[in-house]
Amino acid sequence: MLLFREGETARATYYHHGFLLFLELAPVVLFACVIVALALLGVTQLPDEYTLFIPLLLLGAVAFLHIFWIVLFVVLIDFSLDFWVLTDRRVIAVEQRGLFSQSVGEFELAKIQDVMVEVNGILGTMLDYGTIKVSTAGEHQDFSFRYMRNPNAVRDAILEASIAQKPVAQA
Repeated sequence: MLLFREGETARATYYHHGFLLFLELAPVVLFACVIVALALLGVTQLPDEYTLFIPLLLLGAVAFLHIFWIVLFVVLIDFSLDFWVLTDRRVIAVEQRGLFSQSVGEFELAKIQDVMVEVNGILGTMLDYGTIKVSTAGEHQDFSFRYMRNPNAVRDAILEASIAQKPVAQA
């Protein structure tokens, strides 16, 4: 649970692009399809003298499919619990690492020195996702968030909030 400071309000919450979920799930789903195909092939192609091994083959396939469900669950948890929260004073970066490990970092908007967006490749351009890197003047110099949706709009929102936090110099 995120705790906000007194008088602090959340402006926006930013998540990974759905393409990252596709990239992480594609090999897992492919693995499950291969296991099911091999089990079906084994059941239909076994000679009659090896029919005693069919239950063992199906048990092995079910065990591998249980592993599939566990990996699917871990990928979905990791995807859904990685986010950034932009408030009127700071940015809170939450990164889930596995099931039982989470890292929460924050940086003050007034300490932002640079916000950079990297959009790589034709897919990044067409699907509008990229990496946002924020350099700060604090202990943790750089924060980055890969596969962020609409990275240019996020950069603009962070810079706009940062400018609103910095005091105006008197001439």
